[in-house]
Order: sequence, then structure tokens, then C-alpha cells
Amino acid sequence: MNYALILESSRKAKAAKQLYEHFRNHYKGKFLPEQKIEGYVIRDGIPVVHSQEKNRVLNLRLHDEHLSPYLKTNMNLFHMLMLDDQIDIQAYKADNGWMFLYQGIQNLPKPFGTQGFDMR
Repeated sequence: MNYALILESSRKAKAAKQLYEHFRNHYKGKFLPEQKIEGYVIRDGIPVVHSQEKNRVLNLRLHDEHLSPYLKTNMNLFHMLMLDDQIDIQAYKADNGWMFLYQGIQNLPKPFGTQGFDMR
């Protein structure tokens, strides 16, 4: 399971907070249980299921912050660029920010070209 924790000091914190609050206000189900990921306690989880909502998470453009000390993640830049609306996303509130959990990200690039690689 991959994660991205946006700390309150990040440039993306305001957008992440607004997005989480939007999900929270429109979510009718029971919150996902509290859990601990890489030492961060997260609570009040909301599954992001609709494609439009997933695109709102992707539009945060977290890959712009991949070198920021205010974004904690276990993904590299390749993983962040490969995020799309086919993966499973969950949004959580953390003690000092907001965490998005991603499931279903491919680990390696898919082969391309006629023989599985670029012939150039």
C-alpha cells in the first residue's frame, strides 16, 4: 500500500484539507477504522470511489511536491506520475495533515514497442 502524507506546512495543505472536508461532508457511510501507517496515526478514513472524485485527488498534483520536506511518501516520482483513476484511493485525516492511500499502482513501467522495448 502506497501513501502520501501532506503536512499542514505544505503548499498543497489547503487544497488537501478542502478536498478531505468535501469528501467528509458528502460521505454517508461509516468511516474506515483508525490505523497506523509508517508510524503515522490516521483516522476517519473515506474511500474515494467515483472517477470524478479520484480525479480531484489526482489534480492535487502531488508529484510537484515530491522533493518537499512537507510531503511524506513511500512512492518515488515514477509512482506518482503513474497514478490514474483506475487505482483505489482512500483519504484520511492525520494528526498533522492529511493522508491519501493508494492501492494498485504498478511497480515497473509496462513494456512498449514491438519487442517490448524502444528500438531507437
